[in-house]
Amino acid sequence: MIHPSNKTAINLAINFFKGNYALSFAAIAILFVISLLNFIPIIGIFFLISYAIFSLSIQIYFAKAIEEIENEEDMEDIAASTKIGEFLNKYFSTAAGGFSGLLIIGILLSILIGILLAAFGSTSISIEQMQGMNEEQIAMTLASTYSIPVLIISLLIGFLFYIFPGVMGYIMSSNDFNEAFKNSFLLLNPKFWSRTFNKKYFLLILFWSIIITIATILLFFLSATVILIPIVIILGYLLSLYNAAIYIFSKELLK
Repeated sequence: MIHPSNKTAINLAINFFKGNYALSFAAIAILFVISLLNFIPIIGIFFLISYAIFSLSIQIYFAKAIEEIENEEDMEDIAASTKIGEFLNKYFSTAAGGFSGLLIIGILLSILIGILLAAFGSTSISIEQMQGMNEEQIAMTLASTYSIPVLIISLLIGFLFYIFPGVMGYIMSSNDFNEAFKNSFLLLNPKFWSRTFNKKYFLLILFWSIIITIATILLFFLSATVILIPIVIILGYLLSLYNAAIYIFSKELLK
């Protein structure tokens, strides 16, 4: 595999885009249509799930291509020979496995957070007692009640955010639904956590998090102008490819 770095990841995403504009614009158009169907009542949830799986499938295709190349320029050749059907569907089953596992983990964590907040909230004063307080007193009471659980939750989310790229790397290296599903639970595996405590992985994720934060803020402000929405969509697509490269690089640094 080529040298893992944030710069390399960015170059690979750009080279893939340049290698086959028709492929990328077709994928963007299909995902955009599916995202619009999310707003249909009741059945919209089906399209929401489909969007997530197709997006992950595209990332997996790109990530697996990275494992096969020896230099950044080779990515253009891979893009040029890729058909839209295989780009979207070749790793759909693997993507579905990874998505299913992460969805279950997300539900479990949501329940855990809910229990934590409820446990601390039960020690709070009643609504009747609050009625005799002013806004400042109520704010101070709520802050003192929930400061500890909010701190715990924030640290938990931050830690999982650090571990997440490595887990995604293993999901993207999976060969089928079952393997991807199983690998998603590495997010809850303490033995896996210990492998992420190395300098190379830390630096890769540190700079990735900075880039992701800046890019997200930029896309947010650009999306406020309707005429710039197409640019936002294209940049979002490139960002997803960049993320996929970081994920597969993360996995390599954990070997």
